[in-house]
Amino acid sequence: MRRTFLRKAGITVKQAMPGRMRVRIKSLRRHATRASWMQQHLLQGSDVTQVETRLATGSVIITFEPERITIRSLLTEIFEQVHHPVAYKVPEPAPGFPVAGSRDCDCAAPASLATKRRRVILLSAFVVYAAIRSWIFKLPLAQNPLSLVAMVALAATAPLIRKAAADVSEKKGLTLRPFLAAGCIVTIAMGEAFTALEIIWVYNAAELTEDYVAERSRRAIRNILEVAPANAFVMIDGMEVETKVGDLRPDDIVAVHTGEKIPVDGVVTDGEALVEEASINGRAEATLRSRKDSVFAGTIVSQGTIFIRTVKTGEETYLAGIMHMVEASLANKAPVEQKADELASRLMKIGFTATFATLLLTADPMRALTVMLVMACPCATVLAAGTAVMAAVANAARRNILIKGGLYLETVGQADVYCFDKTGTLTMDQPEIVTIAGRTPSISRDRILSMAATAESHNQHPMARAILAAARERGLSPEPHAACEFKVGRGVLCTMRGGDTVYLVGNRPFMDEQGVDVRWFNSNVDRQVQAGNTVVYVAKNGKVQGMIGVANPIRPEAVKVLRCLRADGVKSIHLVTGDNKYVAETMMKIYDFDDCRAQLLPEDKAQRVDELKNGNTVVMVGDGINDALALAHADIGIAMGAGGAEVAMEAADIALADSDLESLMKMRNLSHQTMAVIDQNHFLAVSTDLIGVALAMAGILSPIMAGMIHLLHTGGILINSSRLLGWEPPDEPMAHCHGCSRKCLCGKGQCSKKTC
Repeated sequence: MRRTFLRKAGITVKQAMPGRMRVRIKSLRRHATRASWMQQHLLQGSDVTQVETRLATGSVIITFEPERITIRSLLTEIFEQVHHPVAYKVPEPAPGFPVAGSRDCDCAAPASLATKRRRVILLSAFVVYAAIRSWIFKLPLAQNPLSLVAMVALAATAPLIRKAAADVSEKKGLTLRPFLAAGCIVTIAMGEAFTALEIIWVYNAAELTEDYVAERSRRAIRNILEVAPANAFVMIDGMEVETKVGDLRPDDIVAVHTGEKIPVDGVVTDGEALVEEASINGRAEATLRSRKDSVFAGTIVSQGTIFIRTVKTGEETYLAGIMHMVEASLANKAPVEQKADELASRLMKIGFTATFATLLLTADPMRALTVMLVMACPCATVLAAGTAVMAAVANAARRNILIKGGLYLETVGQADVYCFDKTGTLTMDQPEIVTIAGRTPSISRDRILSMAATAESHNQHPMARAILAAARERGLSPEPHAACEFKVGRGVLCTMRGGDTVYLVGNRPFMDEQGVDVRWFNSNVDRQVQAGNTVVYVAKNGKVQGMIGVANPIRPEAVKVLRCLRADGVKSIHLVTGDNKYVAETMMKIYDFDDCRAQLLPEDKAQRVDELKNGNTVVMVGDGINDALALAHADIGIAMGAGGAEVAMEAADIALADSDLESLMKMRNLSHQTMAVIDQNHFLAVSTDLIGVALAMAGILSPIMAGMIHLLHTGGILINSSRLLGWEPPDEPMAHCHGCSRKCLCGKGQCSKKTC
């Protein structure tokens, strides 16, 4: 039975193993009569030992004797019962069948972010109610420890108290949470419950905002990387059975056909196909995958059929690993974030000192309480760097730039040496025709291109698309033909109408297989190979007619990007490539490199990166396995494509998922802007704290106004940082200080680090 019939019948195999199968039948869902009919009918066979049904999802769980009955025969029986002419066609029940508590229920537990959102909404509503009652209607607001306001404030403080206790037990020291929890409790005890409520509201709102920014970053990353399909087709008893990807297990054999996405990481056991691996290595050109080759979830079979033995599924796949690495980067603090934590710690110590000093000098507990309230919430100082970095990481992810942590976001704006690989980095992935040569002068270039376009007219291979594009530019149309036979990864055999003419288009091994002598072009081919081009031969009726040179052209934005990097303060730019010296010399003529090294092995590239460090911050930009070692040795490793090769992604600190070189400048400008926003946040946080302490010690500030200070500067910092979420980083240099990579104060980039 083909999977098409099962799918049309609404039958999906959720799990299948010897002796047990779980099938979901769409028409059984919430239909007790049909479920009972199916259960009774399946139990009539002596080979079936048990049948359970789940009305909430329409699932049927069958336990059977695997030696006496096959999964295929069971599925055939289920299919026939679903299409029973009378017994199964009974009316649907009334809506409203209870499904809560079902074992198959797919409802997710409430998310932590949703819980915090509800808490902030409830707190906001009560704060608004209390403020309107007290400030607008001038009604008395009881704030003693047994009042409603105190009870609400204490309840809202309870989660913070639990976290504070955990901090003290784990870290054995004083952190922000214990200090803040103690401040709220003391404030409630002294009859200033509304002030405590303000503080705890600010804390919860700040925490929610921080989580929201982090979630936006994760969502942007998932949108880039979540490309695996929801269902797969597993081979069971020689039959393709549609199954949820989440139900796949290691060693399951999965069938993938032309146009389908590969659902698992695994090894090809049979068949061959061209696989588009842009989601893994950023390359548009499909790669031939056959028996014993590894394939990855999210890649696409562009031509052919392969059977894959499952190795990894779901959260264990390579692409899922990339997503987790980038998500984990939010905990990878930049030096500027660590400085913010140190600054907040110092402010807490100053707060203790100022509070005790005020109490000793004035003997006024309320004045001392006000000082403590001002300094008891240095969360704005902590948020100053953290929220800006997270907003910047989310901004970058939305632009297909995956940054593993704030450390790399900060450092990339200060880097002064860049190293570039050539293939896939400075050159495009979509090939173009660069030369056409005929075996004799009588065979025109248009004739050679026309024959090639005719043979490749139904092929989706990047080489074929390049040939067809060149033919369209010359006004050439494919000739009428009878049939085309594709040899995956080698070439195509095209039979013309009448069957007396056959065109062959492909590489040297393909021509050798067909007995076509191509030695006529040996000298020309050598020149093409030295230039880094690919050669495609064209033959007619067993005789070579011509050759076509195909190259991956230079990225049009590359020259501009290198010029902009220099204008932004990069001191030197180097080319490190494994290609031959002829290709390297050609690249030197196109780009303004300071130096070029060719024919480098992976360890040679890494050694060159180490040589260039010498007091400099070095960025390495590459895309393949041969770049992984250099990426790891550089201060910042940037991988082209969605992480380049798997090992390159592991070694890289930043990935350009869309292979856009202009993202290099956008990334540097985002770094500069983030540092400028952090400076603004620090100034706002520290200045308001110090001014508030001075006013509180002088007796000018009340406890209520101390709470308002937290509202003002925390809100200001969150708003300022949130500007980075929608900020459009330019792809050309911005004016910034060359001394410290901060935004320039003079507007000309001439100010020094000292003046900043």
